[in-house]
Amino acid sequence: KGRTGSVLIFFPGWKEIKDTMKVLEGLPKEESNALLILPLHSEVPATEQQRVFDKAPEGKIKIILSTNIAESSVTINDVLAVVDTGLVKQMDYNPEKTMSEMATVATSRASATQRTGRAGRVAAGVCYRLYSRAMYEAMAERPTPEIQRTELESTCLQTAKFKAPTTTVHDFLSEALDPPAEATVDSAMDRLKKLGAIVEVPAPTGAETTATRELLTHLGNILTELPLDPAVGRMLAVGSVMGCLDPVLTAAAVMSSRDPFLQPTYARDEAQAARKRFSDTSDVQAILRAYADWRYEIVKSSYYGAVQWARDNFLSAQGLDTITTLRRTLLGDLIKTGLVSPEDLEPGQRRGQDELSGNAVVNRHAQNEALITAVLATGFPSNLAARRTHAHFGVMRTEREDNAGIHPGSVVFHRAPPRGRDQAALADWVMYSEMVSSSQVFIRGVSAMNPEQVMLFGGSKLKKCEAVSTPPVSDGGKGPLLGADGLPTRSVAPSSRALAAANSPVAVIDDWIMVMSSCADTAELLEDVRGELDAALALKTMNPRQPLSPAFVSIIDAVAGTMTLVQKRNDLALNRFGPSQSSARGGGGGIRSGGAGRAGLNSRPGYGGGNGAAGAAPKKAGRLQRNAEGKFVRV
Repeated sequence: KGRTGSVLIFFPGWKEIKDTMKVLEGLPKEESNALLILPLHSEVPATEQQRVFDKAPEGKIKIILSTNIAESSVTINDVLAVVDTGLVKQMDYNPEKTMSEMATVATSRASATQRTGRAGRVAAGVCYRLYSRAMYEAMAERPTPEIQRTELESTCLQTAKFKAPTTTVHDFLSEALDPPAEATVDSAMDRLKKLGAIVEVPAPTGAETTATRELLTHLGNILTELPLDPAVGRMLAVGSVMGCLDPVLTAAAVMSSRDPFLQPTYARDEAQAARKRFSDTSDVQAILRAYADWRYEIVKSSYYGAVQWARDNFLSAQGLDTITTLRRTLLGDLIKTGLVSPEDLEPGQRRGQDELSGNAVVNRHAQNEALITAVLATGFPSNLAARRTHAHFGVMRTEREDNAGIHPGSVVFHRAPPRGRDQAALADWVMYSEMVSSSQVFIRGVSAMNPEQVMLFGGSKLKKCEAVSTPPVSDGGKGPLLGADGLPTRSVAPSSRALAAANSPVAVIDDWIMVMSSCADTAELLEDVRGELDAALALKTMNPRQPLSPAFVSIIDAVAGTMTLVQKRNDLALNRFGPSQSSARGGGGGIRSGGAGRAGLNSRPGYGGGNGAAGAAPKKAGRLQRNAEGKFVRV
């Protein structure tokens, strides 16, 4: 009709957008040249997303391919036509498998009306619905309420705080306008109990009802004061007790915001390589190191120089700034709870811009990356996975899923079986932050773990097995395997007796992880150490403003030292394969040392540094351009 404007097409997900882009780009040249195709999705960098608001060049029609983000979050004024596929990708929580499932479902009538309203914001428009009137009438009136399709840990925790003592969380939530499923509430309560936030106690004598009561623990009371998922809040509490709070604070901010790493469609492989340059054993450690380097670049050059550095390493400067803001907010909340003393803050900071001091008590082990990874695992006691030895090398087994795969976006993911050094460093155990089901079951937010980390920090409960009598194994009087510095003093070929003794189960974690040892005292020692760490956390949350006793501090320092020795052992084993082009491997991601001129900042806890093997440096400033072969390279 001679009017200029754009066409907005609603798709359920990124795959459908990419497929449509290929079809449109494959049209005859005279037709494709008349189209300006713009995807609108979270996978697209923010700068590219902004192009949807620009006016199309003369003689071109702007075609916007979007998900439901354009229903209400984004308003594009020049849209004259809307094409509604009637589909949407929706994340639903499966309490039986304790994972979220992404499924393509029909949109609701309310959403269909909202999509129609996107056409003709400034002029008359039209909407083309690619479904029948009967399908429209069969749609739900409105989207499924969030309380019926998401995890409910935070909701159940807050409910436990405000409900009447004689009322259960399930009974309270069953009175909601849209009550959640009973299985979802039970799953959330089970996880809160594993986190130590809620306990069940018998009803007092003479009470009207004999049903057990659900009460908050001291830790649970603190978690209700933190604007975080309870799992992340527990990580912060444990991090303050174990003396590695600063990096855990950054990890908590990351888990409460978007991933700062970008994945542009035109350079996905290079973006993944950039992420792996920071760490190839832990998704969280990769972000922690990237954030530390970002802060260093700001100090070394300027903010604008750091922005250019972020672009060159496929990082979002806005995302990194968000992490800084969240860190300061969470630090203020921890100060209010008493877990952090004002004396631990860097002096001379403006209000609202507090940072932890480098010599803070809660930061004395902040450079121990193996300990940091172990502390992160305490927030996800059920999120452990083991590599299946008799299946494809990429298949992992979790507590409830036998065939899970590491998400391809993880730095731990391998497309083909690795060889040499990488094969030796292939982790048998990992922790993960979430498990989702899309084309298959994937685990995300993956970090490799050592068996020692799993035994001391993994799971929620350790149970001793029945004692197994085995003869002592002699080392032939040749001395210990490891010296006081953690370095091997000799090499021993295990005898058949040693192998037999090593196959003795001594304990089991969460009824599925078997602990094997040749020493009958291993189970007692593990039980004692885990009990002491739990007691230290309970005491700290009971009296958060009181320092821990020297006895607890010595135990915590000994555990931190054990993590350092384990990391040294792994690094020494990998050194047999020579230097690697990627970061030092190991269960906790290794301890990376900074280069010349960086000692001042890297020596600060939480900002990288350490005394381990050095990793490959992130890329310096350089422009991304196509070469003669059409590939993206830096110049």
